[in-house]
Amino acid sequence: MSLLPKLAILAGGGSAPAKLAAACRATERPYHLVCLKGHAEADLGQGHPHTLLSLGELGKFRDLCRAEGIQEIVMIGHVRRPSLSELRPDWLTMKILAKIGLNALGDDAVLRAVGKVLEEECQVRLIGASAILGDLLTPEGALTKHMPNEQASSDIERAVEVALSLGEMDVGQAVIVQEGIVLGVEAVEGTDALIARSADVRREGAGGVLVKLAKPQQDSRLDLPTIGPDTVQNAHQAGLAGIALEAGRSQIVDREMTIEIADRLGLFIVGLSLQGKDKTYG
Repeated sequence: MSLLPKLAILAGGGSAPAKLAAACRATERPYHLVCLKGHAEADLGQGHPHTLLSLGELGKFRDLCRAEGIQEIVMIGHVRRPSLSELRPDWLTMKILAKIGLNALGDDAVLRAVGKVLEEECQVRLIGASAILGDLLTPEGALTKHMPNEQASSDIERAVEVALSLGEMDVGQAVIVQEGIVLGVEAVEGTDALIARSADVRREGAGGVLVKLAKPQQDSRLDLPTIGPDTVQNAHQAGLAGIALEAGRSQIVDREMTIEIADRLGLFIVGLSLQGKDKTYG
């Protein structure tokens, strides 16, 4: 019998939740997948202990934690921020919304507030996915065969400045810059939509760069900037030269595959070390 605390995996979209569940199974850690309706992949629960819940059913989630003996929770995967009409909140969700003021907060502030209330109401501890999947976090330096050239390096510096400003305002995590011009910034639509939108306005010449940074105030257990194989494919299709991420405060899902695809398509991926106003990578 495992001595590890039982984990609830609050699962949004993408491949990361399945990877985390597989890691729990491999280490014989008890777990329960909570597949979020309209966000988690349709087949995510197959072969796993799971429950399907909507974002507005926090009362049911609390009851599940008690019934299953859940001690820790992790939030992983893409979740689009819903409107209040889409949420259809139960009484506990309404209590939380009244406490945090959903419409008055940015995405990161909402996540931090929800995480805190979940810990209090469900009597569980919130942990980061990297506590289970240690290879998720982006290391510092060049991860691919290809490196940013002088123009790409300049674009990375410009994008870092913009991304830090966005983060301070709790707006988004990603910026695309081409030859010094900001082609797009991430808001509610997510990174893939940002890449697609930027492809429509890109200039002739050197490909641009995608930079993703954690917000300065971001809780490292929640919603760290993430890329994976699909991000690299989309970046290539949009004519980008490469991707830069904040080392230690971002995640690469399926890292080996992601890097292999980048090498094959000729894109670079680098982990940035941010030290105050000095932004270095290599």
